[in-house]
Amino acid sequence: MTQDDANKLNRTQALESGREKAFPLYTGSGFPSTGLTKREYIATQLMSALITHGYSPEGSAERAVQATELLLIELNKK
Repeated sequence: MTQDDANKLNRTQALESGREKAFPLYTGSGFPSTGLTKREYIATQLMSALITHGYSPEGSAERAVQATELLLIELNKK
């Protein structure tokens, strides 16, 4: 496996893990109930910080999504 292949695999796995629930609540059915995904939760935290520091909501949303993906990828590295 080349380094490029490893990077692609890491990116895929990281973005998949971002689809998991951030705070799963199991109700007995074996599946987590509704709630934010890890990706959504991280993005809301980042967007909130950006808006607090004077960025526009539109610019904050785009930056938050990009930063979230980069963070998930970095956290997935072994």
